Amino acid sequence: MNSISLKPELKELYTLNEFILNEIHQEHLQVNLIVEEIFVNIVNYSNADSIVVNAEYEKPTLTLEFVDNGIEFNPLLKEDHELPESIDEAEIGGLGIFLTKKMADEIEYHHENGENHLIIIKNVE
Repeated sequence: MNSISLKPELKELYTLNEFILNEIHQEHLQVNLIVEEIFVNIVNYSNADSIVVNAEYEKPTLTLEFVDNGIEFNPLLKEDHELPESIDEAEIGGLGIFLTKKMADEIEYHHENGENHLIIIKNVE
């Protein structure tokens, strides 16, 4: 498993995307969206000092683990956002975790030694 340590800053998203691309050697829209949604949520809401992302790719499965030392938060307990009837009724924000849960093949969460561990498994074939 390969790891990258990141500062909790939005500008680090580019570095993270390059790291993931080097793992799977292909662009993958759903993976990009999952990575962006989770990373941005950690940066914006966790008050973390550090973020580590572990990645392992064994065809066809990509396993990502996001580890941060921020506020304890289990996204799996967050109630699914109700989808709007139309685009006009849509509000900005709130769908990232919902979309991640829908796109991922498996998601696990645990809190250990003061750290959030979010594991996302995605078939990328």
